[in-house]
Amino acid sequence: MLRCLRPTRSLRALLTLLLCATIALPVLAQHKKTYKQQIAALEEQWRQAQLTNDAATIERLLSDDYIGISAQGMVSTKAQAVTRMQTRQVVINTLDVQDQKIAIHGNTAIVTSEVEVDATNNATQPATHVHSKLRYTRVYLLYPSGTWRIVNFESTHIADMPGGGPLSSEPSTTRSPAPDTTKP
Repeated sequence: MLRCLRPTRSLRALLTLLLCATIALPVLAQHKKTYKQQIAALEEQWRQAQLTNDAATIERLLSDDYIGISAQGMVSTKAQAVTRMQTRQVVINTLDVQDQKIAIHGNTAIVTSEVEVDATNNATQPATHVHSKLRYTRVYLLYPSGTWRIVNFESTHIADMPGGGPLSSEPSTTRSPAPDTTKP
């Protein structure tokens, strides 16, 4: 009968695991809070770098294998993003961020926001003024060195009305839909 009252190895292991989890959960919650604060600060650094055309900060924030996808579907690497900034292909005049949400999943942070942008696109001739409202997702990865880097970015236009595109772009360019070649 006394033998039944003795804790078995599996029971001791279970109790140890429960104790560790009880201690670890508040620590993990604190890490999440700290990580969210770090990401919020990095997002502000990114915003300021965009407004001041600070290519060095953008280069520091982007991972070497960074891939960005613009609202127009154009894919860019870190080198292309930095070059675009160095050559002032796009000059951002205002960049207002709203509805920012930061989610932490282990060593990955996902940021979603709404942004209103007023910019000059110098890559077109003549240069065009662009005013757009976008939603974006930016993904950060925490490297073993303790440094967060942006690994991915994608933006999407928010239509100003059903079926609409960007709020405004001068001069306006309208694309016709491609013909349906699947029908006889």
